[in-house]
Amino acid sequence: MPAHSAQPAEPQSAASGRQQPQAAPSRIGAYLSPRTWLLPVLVLLLLGGAGTALYIGGLGSPGKNLDHFPIAVVNQDRGADTPAGSRENLGGNITDQMRQGFDGSDEIDLRVLSWDEAQDQMRDGQIHGMMVIPETFSADALALVSGALSDADVSRPAVTVYTNPLAGPLASSLATGAINPALDQANKSLGEQLTASAQTAQATAQADLQRRLEALGADLPPQLEQQLAPRVDGTSADLLEDPIAVTTTAFEEPPEGAALGEGAFFYSVLLMVVGVSGSVSLHFLVDARLGVAPVELGTRFVLDPPLRPGRWATYLLMWGIVVVGALPTAGLMMWVASAVGMPIPHGALFFFTTWLSIVTVSAVTLALIALLGSAGMILSLIYVVFMGLPSASGVVPLEALPGFFRFIAPGEPLYHMTTANRAVLYFDAEADAGLQSGIIGMLIILLIAVLVALLASLVYDRLLGRRGAGLPAAA
Repeated sequence: MPAHSAQPAEPQSAASGRQQPQAAPSRIGAYLSPRTWLLPVLVLLLLGGAGTALYIGGLGSPGKNLDHFPIAVVNQDRGADTPAGSRENLGGNITDQMRQGFDGSDEIDLRVLSWDEAQDQMRDGQIHGMMVIPETFSADALALVSGALSDADVSRPAVTVYTNPLAGPLASSLATGAINPALDQANKSLGEQLTASAQTAQATAQADLQRRLEALGADLPPQLEQQLAPRVDGTSADLLEDPIAVTTTAFEEPPEGAALGEGAFFYSVLLMVVGVSGSVSLHFLVDARLGVAPVELGTRFVLDPPLRPGRWATYLLMWGIVVVGALPTAGLMMWVASAVGMPIPHGALFFFTTWLSIVTVSAVTLALIALLGSAGMILSLIYVVFMGLPSASGVVPLEALPGFFRFIAPGEPLYHMTTANRAVLYFDAEADAGLQSGIIGMLIILLIAVLVALLASLVYDRLLGRRGAGLPAAA
Protein backbone atom coordinates (compact mmCIF):
# COMPACT_ATOMS: atom_id res chain seq x y z
CA MET A 1 0.00 0.00 0.00
CA PRO A 2 1.27 3.49 -0.73
CA ALA A 3 2.52 5.40 2.21
CA HIS A 4 0.34 8.20 3.34
CA SER A 5 1.80 11.42 4.57
CA ALA A 6 0.48 12.63 7.85
CA GLN A 7 -1.87 15.55 7.46
CA PRO A 8 -2.40 18.05 10.23
CA ALA A 9 -5.77 17.69 11.85
CA GLU A 10 -8.17 20.51 11.27
CA PRO A 11 -9.44 22.26 14.34
CA GLN A 12 -13.02 21.38 15.08
CA SER A 13 -15.53 23.37 16.95
CA ALA A 14 -16.91 22.13 20.18
CA ALA A 15 -20.37 22.10 18.62
CA SER A 16 -19.41 19.49 16.05
CA GLY A 17 -18.57 17.07 18.82
CA ARG A 18 -15.14 16.28 17.43
CA GLN A 19 -12.17 16.44 19.91
CA GLN A 20 -9.73 19.32 19.62
CA PRO A 21 -6.05 18.22 19.44
CA GLN A 22 -3.81 19.49 22.23
CA ALA A 23 -0.98 21.80 21.31
CA ALA A 24 2.53 20.38 21.75
CA PRO A 25 4.33 21.86 24.77
CA SER A 26 6.82 24.59 24.02
CA ARG A 27 10.49 23.55 24.27
CA ILE A 28 11.34 26.81 26.00
CA GLY A 29 8.45 26.29 28.37
CA ALA A 30 9.76 22.83 29.25
CA TYR A 31 13.20 24.25 30.01
CA LEU A 32 11.73 26.99 32.19
CA SER A 33 9.32 24.69 34.01
CA PRO A 34 10.03 24.33 37.76
CA ARG A 35 9.96 20.57 37.23
CA THR A 36 13.17 20.99 35.19
CA TRP A 37 15.25 23.24 37.42
CA LEU A 38 13.71 23.32 40.89
CA LEU A 39 14.73 19.85 42.07
CA PRO A 40 18.39 20.19 40.95
CA VAL A 41 18.59 23.57 42.72
CA LEU A 42 17.13 22.06 45.88
CA VAL A 43 19.70 19.25 45.70
CA LEU A 44 22.53 21.80 45.45
CA LEU A 45 21.10 23.75 48.39
CA LEU A 46 20.78 20.56 50.43
CA LEU A 47 24.35 19.42 49.73
CA GLY A 48 25.84 22.88 50.23
CA GLY A 49 23.97 23.62 53.43
CA ALA A 50 24.36 20.18 54.96
CA GLY A 51 28.02 19.94 54.00
CA THR A 52 28.86 23.33 55.49
CA ALA A 53 26.90 22.73 58.69
CA LEU A 54 28.41 19.30 59.25
CA TYR A 55 32.00 19.87 58.16
CA ILE A 56 32.61 23.44 59.33
CA GLY A 57 30.33 23.06 62.33
CA GLY A 58 32.08 19.90 63.42
CA LEU A 59 35.66 21.08 63.01
CA GLY A 60 35.38 24.81 63.67
CA SER A 61 36.01 25.04 67.44
CA PRO A 62 37.80 21.94 68.75
CA GLY A 63 39.11 23.68 71.86
CA LYS A 64 35.57 24.44 73.02
CA ASN A 65 34.36 20.85 72.63
CA LEU A 66 36.88 18.95 74.73
CA ASP A 67 35.37 15.95 76.48
CA HIS A 68 37.67 13.65 78.47
CA PHE A 69 40.63 14.58 76.30
CA PRO A 70 43.36 12.12 77.40
CA ILE A 71 46.70 13.46 78.67
CA ALA A 72 49.07 12.07 81.29
CA VAL A 73 51.48 13.22 83.97
CA VAL A 74 54.46 11.09 85.00
CA ASN A 75 56.03 11.99 88.33
CA GLN A 76 59.50 10.46 88.68
CA ASP A 77 60.58 12.93 91.38
CA ARG A 78 62.43 11.25 94.26
CA GLY A 79 61.99 14.22 96.57
CA ALA A 80 64.63 16.06 98.62
CA ASP A 81 65.34 17.17 102.20
CA THR A 82 64.61 20.80 103.07
CA PRO A 83 66.94 22.91 105.28
CA ALA A 84 64.38 22.47 108.05
CA GLY A 85 64.93 18.71 107.94
CA SER A 86 61.61 17.71 106.37
CA ARG A 87 61.17 15.69 103.19
CA GLU A 88 59.59 17.45 100.22
CA ASN A 89 58.32 16.02 96.92
CA LEU A 90 57.55 19.04 94.79
CA GLY A 91 56.78 16.90 91.76
CA GLY A 92 54.06 15.15 93.73
CA ASN A 93 52.68 18.54 94.76
CA ILE A 94 52.45 19.63 91.12
CA THR A 95 50.78 16.35 90.17
CA ASP A 96 48.19 16.79 92.93
CA GLN A 97 47.53 20.39 91.86
CA MET A 98 46.96 19.32 88.26
CA ARG A 99 44.69 16.48 89.29
CA GLN A 100 42.60 18.76 91.50
CA GLY A 101 42.42 21.37 88.76
CA PHE A 102 41.13 18.94 86.15
CA ASP A 103 38.82 16.96 88.46
CA GLY A 104 36.25 19.74 88.42
CA SER A 105 35.76 19.47 84.65
CA ASP A 106 34.95 16.76 82.12
CA GLU A 107 37.15 18.39 79.48
CA ILE A 108 40.41 16.65 80.40
CA ASP A 109 41.06 13.02 81.31
CA LEU A 110 44.28 13.39 83.32
CA ARG A 111 45.99 10.06 83.87
CA VAL A 112 48.72 9.71 86.49
CA LEU A 113 50.93 7.00 85.02
CA SER A 114 54.32 5.43 85.40
CA TRP A 115 56.89 6.06 82.69
CA ASP A 116 56.37 2.60 81.18
CA GLU A 117 52.58 2.93 81.20
CA ALA A 118 52.76 6.35 79.60
CA GLN A 119 55.07 5.13 76.85
CA ASP A 120 52.74 2.23 76.05
CA GLN A 121 49.71 4.52 75.82
CA MET A 122 51.58 7.05 73.68
CA ARG A 123 52.67 4.29 71.29
CA ASP A 124 49.06 3.05 71.05
CA GLY A 125 47.66 6.55 70.52
CA GLN A 126 45.59 6.30 73.71
CA ILE A 127 46.90 9.63 75.05
CA HIS A 128 47.71 12.76 73.07
CA GLY A 129 50.40 14.21 75.32
CA MET A 130 52.15 13.82 78.65
CA MET A 131 54.23 15.82 81.12
CA VAL A 132 57.23 14.12 82.73
CA ILE A 133 58.72 15.36 86.00
CA PRO A 134 62.30 14.04 86.41
CA GLU A 135 63.85 12.39 89.46
CA THR A 136 65.89 15.45 90.50
CA PHE A 137 63.06 17.96 90.29
CA SER A 138 62.75 18.63 94.04
CA ALA A 139 66.52 18.65 94.58
CA ASP A 140 67.04 21.14 91.76
CA ALA A 141 64.20 23.35 92.99
CA LEU A 142 65.43 23.45 96.59
CA ALA A 143 68.96 24.08 95.37
CA LEU A 144 67.71 27.33 93.84
CA VAL A 145 67.02 28.62 97.35
CA SER A 146 70.52 27.94 98.69
CA GLY A 147 72.07 29.04 95.39
CA ALA A 148 70.24 32.37 95.57
CA LEU A 149 72.17 33.15 98.79
CA SER A 150 75.53 32.05 97.44
CA ASP A 151 77.56 31.92 94.26
CA ALA A 152 77.02 28.19 93.76
CA ASP A 153 76.00 26.94 90.31
CA VAL A 154 72.48 25.60 90.23
CA SER A 155 70.16 24.04 87.64
CA ARG A 156 66.55 25.01 87.16
CA PRO A 157 64.04 22.25 87.87
CA ALA A 158 62.93 20.97 84.45
CA VAL A 159 59.92 19.18 83.07
CA THR A 160 59.42 17.73 79.60
CA VAL A 161 56.13 17.88 77.71
CA TYR A 162 55.83 15.13 75.09
CA THR A 163 53.36 15.45 72.24
CA ASN A 164 52.02 12.64 70.05
CA PRO A 165 51.99 13.91 66.44
CA LEU A 166 51.22 10.41 65.14
CA ALA A 167 47.74 10.91 66.61
CA GLY A 168 47.46 14.10 64.51
CA PRO A 169 49.06 17.56 64.61
CA LEU A 170 45.94 19.17 66.07
CA ALA A 171 45.85 16.57 68.84
CA SER A 172 49.38 17.63 69.83
CA SER A 173 48.37 21.28 69.80
CA LEU A 174 45.33 20.61 71.97
CA ALA A 175 47.45 18.55 74.37
CA THR A 176 49.98 21.33 74.89
CA GLY A 177 47.10 23.78 75.13
CA ALA A 178 45.71 21.75 78.04
CA ILE A 179 49.04 21.09 79.79
CA ASN A 180 50.64 24.54 79.51
CA PRO A 181 48.04 26.51 81.55
CA ALA A 182 48.22 23.93 84.34
CA LEU A 183 52.00 24.04 84.16
CA ASP A 184 51.98 27.84 84.29
CA GLN A 185 49.88 27.70 87.44
CA ALA A 186 52.22 25.11 88.96
CA ASN A 187 55.21 27.28 88.04
CA LYS A 188 53.63 30.28 89.72
CA SER A 189 52.79 28.34 92.88
CA LEU A 190 56.28 26.83 93.09
CA GLY A 191 57.81 30.24 92.48
CA GLU A 192 55.87 31.72 95.40
CA GLN A 193 56.91 28.79 97.59
CA LEU A 194 60.60 29.07 96.69
CA THR A 195 60.58 32.86 97.03
CA ALA A 196 59.07 32.58 100.49
CA SER A 197 61.67 29.96 101.43
CA ALA A 198 64.47 32.15 100.12
CA GLN A 199 63.24 35.13 102.10
CA THR A 200 63.07 33.01 105.23
CA ALA A 201 66.56 31.66 104.57
CA GLN A 202 67.84 35.16 103.96
CA ALA A 203 66.37 36.44 107.23
CA THR A 204 67.80 33.41 109.07
CA ALA A 205 71.27 33.94 107.54
CA GLN A 206 71.27 37.64 108.37
CA ALA A 207 70.20 36.96 111.95
CA ASP A 208 72.93 34.32 112.25
CA LEU A 209 75.55 36.78 110.98
CA GLN A 210 74.37 39.39 113.45
CA ARG A 211 74.67 36.95 116.34
CA ARG A 212 78.18 35.95 115.33
CA LEU A 213 79.28 39.55 115.03
CA GLU A 214 77.85 40.32 118.44
CA ALA A 215 79.58 37.28 119.90
CA LEU A 216 82.89 38.52 118.50
CA GLY A 217 82.26 42.04 119.74
CA ALA A 218 82.77 43.36 116.24
CA ASP A 219 81.24 46.70 115.45
CA LEU A 220 81.18 46.98 111.67
CA PRO A 221 79.81 49.90 109.71
CA PRO A 222 76.21 49.26 108.63
CA GLN A 223 77.20 49.42 104.94
CA LEU A 224 79.88 46.75 105.34
CA GLU A 225 77.62 44.62 107.49
CA GLN A 226 74.94 44.78 104.77
CA GLN A 227 77.46 43.67 102.15
CA LEU A 228 78.52 40.67 104.20
CA ALA A 229 74.97 39.54 104.93
CA PRO A 230 73.57 36.87 102.52
CA ARG A 231 71.01 38.45 100.20
CA VAL A 232 68.86 37.40 97.27
CA ASP A 233 69.74 39.71 94.38
CA GLY A 234 67.49 40.69 91.50
CA THR A 235 68.59 37.94 89.11
CA SER A 236 68.13 35.24 91.73
CA ALA A 237 64.76 36.66 92.68
CA ASP A 238 63.57 36.50 89.07
CA LEU A 239 64.76 32.90 88.82
CA LEU A 240 62.93 31.97 92.00
CA GLU A 241 59.70 33.50 90.72
CA ASP A 242 59.91 31.56 87.44
CA PRO A 243 61.77 28.39 88.40
CA ILE A 244 60.58 25.65 86.02
CA ALA A 245 62.30 25.09 82.68
CA VAL A 246 59.88 23.52 80.19
CA THR A 247 60.94 21.54 77.13
CA THR A 248 58.32 20.51 74.58
CA THR A 249 59.19 17.74 72.15
CA ALA A 250 57.56 15.03 70.09
CA PHE A 251 57.49 11.61 71.70
CA GLU A 252 57.98 10.05 68.28
CA GLU A 253 58.37 12.04 65.07
CA PRO A 254 56.21 10.96 62.11
CA PRO A 255 58.22 9.16 59.46
CA GLU A 256 59.06 10.84 56.18
CA GLY A 257 56.09 10.64 53.82
CA ALA A 258 53.51 10.42 56.63
CA ALA A 259 52.14 13.95 56.01
CA LEU A 260 53.04 15.02 59.58
CA GLY A 261 50.89 12.23 60.97
CA GLU A 262 47.89 12.90 58.71
CA GLY A 263 48.84 10.36 56.05
CA ALA A 264 46.58 7.61 57.41
CA PHE A 265 43.59 9.96 57.36
CA PHE A 266 44.32 11.23 53.85
CA TYR A 267 44.67 7.66 52.61
CA SER A 268 41.37 6.68 54.27
CA VAL A 269 39.63 9.65 52.64
CA LEU A 270 41.01 8.47 49.31
CA LEU A 271 39.58 5.00 49.95
CA MET A 272 36.24 6.57 50.79
CA VAL A 273 36.23 8.53 47.52
CA VAL A 274 37.13 5.42 45.54
CA GLY A 275 34.39 3.43 47.28
CA VAL A 276 31.64 6.04 46.79
CA SER A 277 32.49 7.18 43.26
CA GLY A 278 33.26 3.66 42.10
CA SER A 279 29.95 2.36 43.41
CA VAL A 280 27.96 5.18 41.79
CA SER A 281 29.72 4.62 38.46
CA LEU A 282 29.16 0.89 38.75
CA HIS A 283 25.49 1.48 39.45
CA PHE A 284 25.02 3.29 36.12
CA LEU A 285 27.13 0.85 34.10
CA VAL A 286 25.49 -2.30 35.45
CA ASP A 287 21.99 -0.82 35.15
CA ALA A 288 22.70 -0.09 31.49
CA ARG A 289 23.88 -3.67 30.95
CA LEU A 290 20.73 -4.98 32.64
CA GLY A 291 18.54 -2.80 30.44
CA VAL A 292 17.17 -0.77 33.37
CA ALA A 293 18.61 2.67 32.56
CA PRO A 294 20.62 4.11 29.68
CA VAL A 295 24.20 5.26 29.94
CA GLU A 296 26.15 7.63 27.70
CA LEU A 297 29.75 6.82 26.81
CA GLY A 298 31.04 9.81 24.91
CA THR A 299 28.77 10.15 21.90
CA ARG A 300 27.35 6.67 22.39
CA PHE A 301 23.92 6.20 24.02
CA VAL A 302 23.60 2.64 25.34
CA LEU A 303 20.60 0.76 26.70
CA ASP A 304 20.76 -3.01 26.49
CA PRO A 305 17.60 -5.18 26.33
CA PRO A 306 15.98 -5.50 29.76
CA LEU A 307 16.95 -8.61 31.71
CA ARG A 308 14.67 -7.78 34.65
CA PRO A 309 16.74 -9.27 37.49
CA GLY A 310 15.54 -9.08 41.07
CA ARG A 311 16.70 -6.07 43.02
CA TRP A 312 18.51 -8.34 45.46
CA ALA A 313 20.36 -10.00 42.58
CA THR A 314 21.29 -6.59 41.16
CA TYR A 315 22.67 -5.49 44.53
CA LEU A 316 24.74 -8.65 44.96
CA LEU A 317 26.01 -8.36 41.40
CA MET A 318 27.14 -4.77 41.86
CA TRP A 319 28.67 -5.31 45.27
CA GLY A 320 30.24 -8.59 44.19
CA ILE A 321 32.02 -6.77 41.38
CA VAL A 322 33.42 -4.33 43.95
CA VAL A 323 34.46 -7.14 46.32
CA VAL A 324 36.50 -8.73 43.54
CA GLY A 325 37.64 -5.53 41.86
CA ALA A 326 38.80 -4.01 45.15
CA LEU A 327 41.53 -6.68 45.42
CA PRO A 328 43.68 -5.43 42.51
CA THR A 329 42.60 -1.86 43.32
CA ALA A 330 43.98 -2.15 46.86
CA GLY A 331 47.23 -3.57 45.54
CA LEU A 332 47.57 -0.80 42.96
CA MET A 333 46.84 1.93 45.49
CA MET A 334 49.43 0.55 47.92
CA TRP A 335 52.02 0.28 45.15
CA VAL A 336 51.45 3.86 44.02
CA ALA A 337 51.45 5.15 47.61
CA SER A 338 54.73 3.40 48.29
CA ALA A 339 56.20 4.68 45.01
CA VAL A 340 55.50 8.30 45.97
CA GLY A 341 57.14 7.89 49.38
CA MET A 342 54.47 6.75 51.81
CA PRO A 343 55.92 4.28 54.35
CA ILE A 344 53.85 1.08 54.55
CA PRO A 345 54.75 -1.34 57.36
CA HIS A 346 52.81 -4.58 57.83
CA GLY A 347 52.02 -4.74 54.12
CA ALA A 348 49.72 -7.78 54.21
CA LEU A 349 47.62 -6.36 57.03
CA PHE A 350 47.47 -2.95 55.37
CA PHE A 351 46.31 -4.61 52.14
CA PHE A 352 43.44 -6.18 54.09
CA THR A 353 42.35 -2.90 55.74
CA THR A 354 42.60 -1.12 52.37
CA TRP A 355 40.43 -3.74 50.67
CA LEU A 356 37.97 -3.87 53.56
CA SER A 357 37.64 -0.07 53.56
CA ILE A 358 36.64 0.05 49.88
CA VAL A 359 34.26 -2.90 50.25
CA THR A 360 32.58 -1.39 53.32
CA VAL A 361 31.99 2.01 51.73
CA SER A 362 30.66 0.32 48.60
CA ALA A 363 28.26 -1.87 50.59
CA VAL A 364 26.83 1.21 52.29
CA THR A 365 26.60 3.32 49.12
CA LEU A 366 24.95 0.59 47.05
CA ALA A 367 22.59 -0.22 49.95
CA LEU A 368 21.39 3.40 50.05
CA ILE A 369 20.88 3.32 46.27
CA ALA A 370 18.94 0.05 46.60
CA LEU A 371 16.74 1.64 49.27
CA LEU A 372 16.15 5.07 47.74
CA GLY A 373 17.15 4.82 44.10
CA SER A 374 18.90 7.91 42.74
CA ALA A 375 18.21 9.76 45.98
CA GLY A 376 20.47 7.19 47.67
CA MET A 377 23.45 8.75 45.91
CA ILE A 378 22.67 12.09 47.56
CA LEU A 379 22.18 10.46 50.95
CA SER A 380 25.47 8.58 50.60
CA LEU A 381 27.26 11.91 50.11
CA ILE A 382 25.67 13.27 53.28
CA TYR A 383 26.12 10.15 55.40
CA VAL A 384 29.43 8.75 54.17
CA VAL A 385 31.19 11.99 53.23
CA PHE A 386 29.77 15.02 55.01
CA MET A 387 29.02 13.24 58.28
CA GLY A 388 32.04 10.95 57.99
CA LEU A 389 34.79 13.53 57.45
CA PRO A 390 34.41 15.49 60.72
CA SER A 391 33.73 12.39 62.83
CA ALA A 392 36.68 10.42 61.41
CA SER A 393 39.06 11.81 64.09
CA GLY A 394 41.60 12.40 61.34
CA VAL A 395 41.76 16.20 61.62
CA VAL A 396 40.24 16.77 65.06
CA PRO A 397 40.48 14.10 67.78
CA LEU A 398 37.20 12.47 68.71
CA GLU A 399 37.46 13.93 72.24
CA ALA A 400 37.48 17.47 70.75
CA LEU A 401 34.41 17.08 68.53
CA PRO A 402 30.86 18.25 69.35
CA GLY A 403 28.73 15.64 71.04
CA PHE A 404 26.73 14.89 67.88
CA PHE A 405 29.83 13.71 66.03
CA ARG A 406 31.09 11.68 68.97
CA PHE A 407 27.69 9.99 68.96
CA ILE A 408 27.62 9.13 65.23
CA ALA A 409 31.31 8.20 64.89
CA PRO A 410 30.81 4.48 65.72
CA GLY A 411 28.33 4.26 62.83
CA GLU A 412 30.56 6.01 60.28
CA PRO A 413 32.72 3.88 57.96
CA LEU A 414 35.42 6.56 57.67
CA TYR A 415 35.97 6.64 61.43
CA HIS A 416 36.74 2.92 61.58
CA MET A 417 38.77 3.10 58.36
CA THR A 418 40.98 5.87 59.78
CA THR A 419 41.36 4.12 63.13
CA ALA A 420 42.42 0.82 61.57
CA ASN A 421 44.73 2.30 58.93
CA ARG A 422 46.39 4.61 61.45
CA ALA A 423 47.05 1.69 63.79
CA VAL A 424 48.74 -0.27 61.01
CA LEU A 425 50.80 2.65 59.68
CA TYR A 426 51.88 4.38 62.89
CA PHE A 427 51.20 2.20 65.94
CA ASP A 428 52.83 -1.09 64.92
CA ALA A 429 49.46 -2.71 64.14
CA GLU A 430 48.64 -3.01 67.84
CA ALA A 431 45.11 -4.25 68.48
CA ASP A 432 44.63 -1.78 71.34
CA ALA A 433 45.72 1.11 69.10
CA GLY A 434 42.47 0.87 67.14
CA LEU A 435 43.18 -1.95 64.71
CA GLN A 436 40.79 -4.39 66.36
CA SER A 437 37.97 -1.91 66.90
CA GLY A 438 38.39 -0.50 63.40
CA ILE A 439 38.14 -3.86 61.65
CA ILE A 440 35.21 -5.00 63.80
CA GLY A 441 33.43 -1.67 63.22
CA MET A 442 33.79 -1.95 59.44
CA LEU A 443 32.56 -5.55 59.45
CA ILE A 444 29.48 -4.63 61.48
CA ILE A 445 28.61 -1.70 59.20
CA LEU A 446 29.16 -3.89 56.14
CA LEU A 447 26.95 -6.67 57.47
CA ILE A 448 24.13 -4.27 58.38
CA ALA A 449 24.29 -2.60 54.95
CA VAL A 450 24.12 -5.90 53.08
CA LEU A 451 21.27 -7.28 55.18
CA VAL A 452 19.20 -4.08 54.93
CA ALA A 453 19.77 -3.86 51.16
CA LEU A 454 18.75 -7.49 50.58
CA LEU A 455 15.70 -7.28 52.82
CA ALA A 456 14.48 -4.04 51.24
CA SER A 457 15.13 -5.41 47.74
CA LEU A 458 13.07 -8.52 48.39
CA VAL A 459 10.20 -6.43 49.78
CA TYR A 460 10.33 -4.01 46.83
CA ASP A 461 10.31 -6.88 44.32
CA ARG A 462 7.32 -8.51 45.98
CA LEU A 463 5.26 -5.32 46.35
CA LEU A 464 6.33 -3.28 43.33
CA GLY A 465 7.60 -5.80 40.83
CA ARG A 466 11.02 -6.00 39.25
CA ARG A 467 12.82 -3.00 37.82
CA GLY A 468 12.41 -2.56 34.08
CA ALA A 469 9.30 -4.74 33.93
CA GLY A 470 7.52 -2.07 31.89
CA LEU A 471 10.20 -2.05 29.21
CA PRO A 472 9.95 -4.25 26.09
CA ALA A 473 11.58 -7.63 26.56
CA ALA A 474 14.63 -8.73 24.64
CA ALA A 475 13.86 -10.38 21.34
